[in-house]
Amino acid sequence: MPLALSARLSLKRFTKGEAAQHTAIKLNHRRIFVLPNKAGLTLAIIILLMLVASINYNNSMGFVFTFLLAAAAQASAFYCFKNLSGLVVSLTKTPNYYAGSTGYINLDIKETGERQRWAIHAAHLNQLKTFDIAKDLLLSIKIPIKLKHRGWYTPSTITLSTSFPFGLFRAWSPLLFKQPILVYPQAIDMGLPLNFQLFSKEQNKLQSQQLGTDDFAGLKPYQQGHNYRHINWKAFAAEKGLFSNEFNAEQSASIWLDWQSCQPLALEEKISQLCFWVLQCESQGLEYGLRLPNIELAPSHGAAHQHACLKKLALFEPI
Repeated sequence: MPLALSARLSLKRFTKGEAAQHTAIKLNHRRIFVLPNKAGLTLAIIILLMLVASINYNNSMGFVFTFLLAAAAQASAFYCFKNLSGLVVSLTKTPNYYAGSTGYINLDIKETGERQRWAIHAAHLNQLKTFDIAKDLLLSIKIPIKLKHRGWYTPSTITLSTSFPFGLFRAWSPLLFKQPILVYPQAIDMGLPLNFQLFSKEQNKLQSQQLGTDDFAGLKPYQQGHNYRHINWKAFAAEKGLFSNEFNAEQSASIWLDWQSCQPLALEEKISQLCFWVLQCESQGLEYGLRLPNIELAPSHGAAHQHACLKKLALFEPI
């Protein structure tokens, strides 16, 4: 899509990049900028002095070396641009991290120009990753990031740059992507007891149900996280689908992770405590539900349920 003149001349475009993209970005003449660095400016001054001296003394060899040096500098600018031109950059799916940890931005860089690329730098904030890439190769790199707060983290500008081959010019391309990273809360035990609450509607029948731990109650569709020992292989062999055996004791009680149980704590401490309980219950194979103000997740377990609970905690904002 062509840019308006005001957008083309915007200083933000040269430092922060164009509008954020969901898809892969191909580096072309519109996205790559080239300027001389300190070494290049020094060389320009030297070339200018050589030209002045050659004119003053009418020295033909001086002109030869002056123009030869200027041609080499011009070729350096061209190959510096070519070192980035044609690369296709995309931000791949990033796993969820916990606040206070070090995460990584995963970049896929595809070489499409059928040539070797050298000494390319990928920078995000104060983190720098240097790499070479062979022709027709897909390279994956990781840029470390410090995740301080829970919620959605949107990476800022990722800049690809190079000074290859002579270090006289710097070519760079600032890129923005619309792919935020979910940051879970910190899991911190604040020392509060974990309350065990019943989920059964008929709580007075708990004792009789628990006595029948091995009493078969029926089948339920198998979900990721269910105990594989409870899979009903007979039903699977009969091509009826994948089911788990359900027992009376499994229906008897569940753990509710309740916001009200963390009442003495501050907001972020409550969320950290609930996050700790979620991980603790999941590691022990317990069924647990989550209650937040105006939010309730029914008791369950497994990776999907853990993610749902942690996501609610990560994005929770008090009304």
